[in-house]
Amino acid sequence: MYTLRQLSTADRADFRQLRQTALTVDGDDFMLTAEEEKAIPRLSIEAALEQPGKCNFFLGAFTVDPTRLVGIAGLLTSDFRKTRHSGRITSLFVHPAHRRCGVARRLMERLLVQAGEGGLRSVRLEVVADNRAAIALYELLGFVPYGREPAAYRMGEREWDLLLMTRNCAP
Repeated sequence: MYTLRQLSTADRADFRQLRQTALTVDGDDFMLTAEEEKAIPRLSIEAALEQPGKCNFFLGAFTVDPTRLVGIAGLLTSDFRKTRHSGRITSLFVHPAHRRCGVARRLMERLLVQAGEGGLRSVRLEVVADNRAAIALYELLGFVPYGREPAAYRMGEREWDLLLMTRNCAP
C-alpha cells in the first residue's frame, strides 16, 4: 500500500537520499553521477520543493507503515510566456524494493492529471534510449517519441542516447 502526496521542504532530506539511491542504482539513467550530486548543496530542482506551484512540483510515493519515501516524480514548468504551456517531467524513480507494484505508473498518472488541471497543453521528457521498461511505461501513458539526441551522455568512452518524448494534456 502506497500513498502519494506533493513533496515540500520538509521532505528535502528524504528526497536527496532517494535521489542518491537512484544515482547509485540506476546511474545510467541520470545526467549527474551520485558523487557530483552529493557535492551540490542545493539542486536547482529543489525550488519545486521550496515553492511548489500548480505545474511546478514533485510528487512522492510513501509506504504506509512505516512511512518511507520510495518513489518520486517531478514536473517543472517555465514562467516564460512562450514556453509555460508545456512542462518537463523529471526524476522519475522508484526504489528497487518497490518496483513492479505500480508505483511509477501511479506517480505518472497523478502528475499527468495535475499537469492537465494546471492548464498545460503538453508535457515532455527525456529517457535513456536503452531503458526499455521506462519507455514501455511512457508509451502506455500516451507518450510518443519526437526525437533522439545521440550521445547526450558520455562517460569515458561510453555514450548514451536520449529518446525525447511528448504527450498532450489538453482534452
